[in-house]
Amino acid sequence: MPDTALAQTQRIRIVPTGGAFGARIEGLDRAQPCDAPTRAALNRAWLDHQLLVVPGAPMTPVQMRDFSAIFGEVVPQLLRYKRVGELPEVSRMESTLKPDGGTDKTAIRAECWHTDDSYMQMPAKGTVLHAHEIPSSGGMTWFCNMHAVYDALPEATKRRIDGRLAVHGYDTPRALNRPSPRTPQEIAETPDVVHPLVRTHPETGRKALYLNFNRLDRILDMERAASDAMLDELQAFAEQPRFHFGHRWTVGDAVVWDNRCLMHRVDVDYPEGEPRIMLRTLLRGDRPV
Repeated sequence: MPDTALAQTQRIRIVPTGGAFGARIEGLDRAQPCDAPTRAALNRAWLDHQLLVVPGAPMTPVQMRDFSAIFGEVVPQLLRYKRVGELPEVSRMESTLKPDGGTDKTAIRAECWHTDDSYMQMPAKGTVLHAHEIPSSGGMTWFCNMHAVYDALPEATKRRIDGRLAVHGYDTPRALNRPSPRTPQEIAETPDVVHPLVRTHPETGRKALYLNFNRLDRILDMERAASDAMLDELQAFAEQPRFHFGHRWTVGDAVVWDNRCLMHRVDVDYPEGEPRIMLRTLLRGDRPV
C-alpha cells in the first residue's frame, strides 16, 4: 500500500500514522459537501486503516452529523440526556474533572477498554468523536486493533474461543465502574444480548476478537469462574502495547473508528476543572457474526 493516496476532487491525502493502524486525512474541507469520489476514497481508507484522524475547525452539531454520514447512517444516542437539542443523532460528551473529584459516569468508565454499543443487538459499526474543548494536557484516547490481537493469539487459544458466544449487557459485575442510570424507556430498549467472542468483519472478512470490558458479562455454556478466567486472559493479551495507537487531541479533530475491529479507552489524567467536551455520533451497524 502506498504511503499516500490522492482523491480526485478535494485532493485529500491519506497519510498512515506509521503504527499498526490508523491514518490522517489532510486537505479535506469538512464544510463542503462531500462528492462521490471523495466519499469513496474516505470509506476505502477507513476500511484499510480502521481509524481516521480528520483535522479542521470545530463543527456545529449539524455539520458533525452531516460529516459523519460520509461513513454510514447516523443513529440516535441511547441516553437522552446526552442528546444535543433537536438532534438525537449527536451527543455531547463532557468529561471535565470537577473540583469534587467527580465527572460524568461515562467518562470514568471510558478509562477501561471497550467498544461502543456492544450491549445492542446491532452495535454501531463506527464512532465519530469531535473535539470542541480539550484540557491543556493529558486526555489521550487509545485504540486497540482487535484484528491484530486475534491474529497473534496462540493457535490453541483460537481453538478454545472460536465459535464461543458471550453475553453483553448495559452493566455487568465485571465492569470496574457503574454506568449512567437509564430511564424505563432506555431499559426496555437495552435487554442483554449475545454476540460471538470472535466476529468476522462484514466488509473485509477479517476475524477480530470482540471484547468490551464495560459490557461483556460472561461466556455462554461456561461456569462463571472459568468464563472470568478466560476473559481475564484475553484482556491481558489485548492490553499489550504492540496492538495500540494513541491519539493526542487538538481542538477541531474528528476521529472516525471502526467498532467492529477496535477497542478504545481514554486517559483520565488531565487537569481538574479544565473543560473536555466532545461531540459524538454512532453509525448503524449489523448484528455481529
